Amino acid sequence: MSRVTIVTALRVESRAVLSALHRPRRVARAERPTWRGAAGAHEITLLQAGVGPRAVREIVRLLPPTDVLVSIGFAGALTPALVAGDIVLPTAIVWEDEAGVERYVVPVAPRAAVATALAAEWGRVMAVGDLFSSPTVLAAASAKRVAAERHGAVAVEMEAAVLAAHARAHGVAFLALRAILDAADLSLEGLPPNLEVSWAARARLLTMPAVWPLVATLRQGVAVATTALTRSARVALPALPDAPSV
Repeated sequence: MSRVTIVTALRVESRAVLSALHRPRRVARAERPTWRGAAGAHEITLLQAGVGPRAVREIVRLLPPTDVLVSIGFAGALTPALVAGDIVLPTAIVWEDEAGVERYVVPVAPRAAVATALAAEWGRVMAVGDLFSSPTVLAAASAKRVAAERHGAVAVEMEAAVLAAHARAHGVAFLALRAILDAADLSLEGLPPNLEVSWAARARLLTMPAVWPLVATLRQGVAVATTALTRSARVALPALPDAPSV
C-alpha cells in the first residue's frame, strides 16, 4: 500500500476529495484541516492548506512522508478551448522565481495511469499542456493572455509551484489535477481582493451590484467545477501507481 498526500486550498475542493475516500476521518488537533482515509490500495492524507503560495509554504513542514504528492483543486483557463468543468491533467508545472522561469515535468507513470483512468471515465482528458502556477490572481483577461503566451500554459492556479519544488527537492513524484473554474476571457477585476478567504470581502459584494452578474457566473462555475473535480478524484486516486519513480 503506497502513501499519497493530497493538498487542497479550499474547503469545497477538500469535500470533492473526501467523497473519493473510503472512511475518511478528521485528524484531531491538526494545525491545518487534515483528514486520513483510503482510495484503492493507497493510504491517503488530505491537507487543506489555504489559498496561494504563501499558505502552502507555511504547511510544507506538515506534509507526512509520502510516495506521491498531489495538488487537487480549481484552476483558471488560459486557452479559449477550456470551459468551466473541464479537467486539466498537466504535463508540467511552470512558475517564475528569482532565478527565472522554473519547470517541473510531471513523472510519466502517475500521469499516464491517471490519464488512462480519466479517459475511460470522461472519454478524453480535456487538456494536455503546462499548468502555470502564479503568485497572484490573474484577474484581467489580458493578464491571462500574457501568461498563456509567455509560458505556453493551458491553465493557471496558485499552489502547485511550491508543492512541485518540494517534491523535486525530496525525490517524490508530484501530480496536479485541476478543474476549470473560470474561462480565459472572463475578467475578475471587479471582485474584491481576498474573496476566497475573507468574509468581509464577500460581504462587500452586497454593496456592489455591478459585479453581481460576475458573481452569478462564478457561482455556476464553482458548481460545475466541483462536480467535475469530485467525479475525477473518485477515478484518479485509486488509479495512482504504487511508489512511482520521479
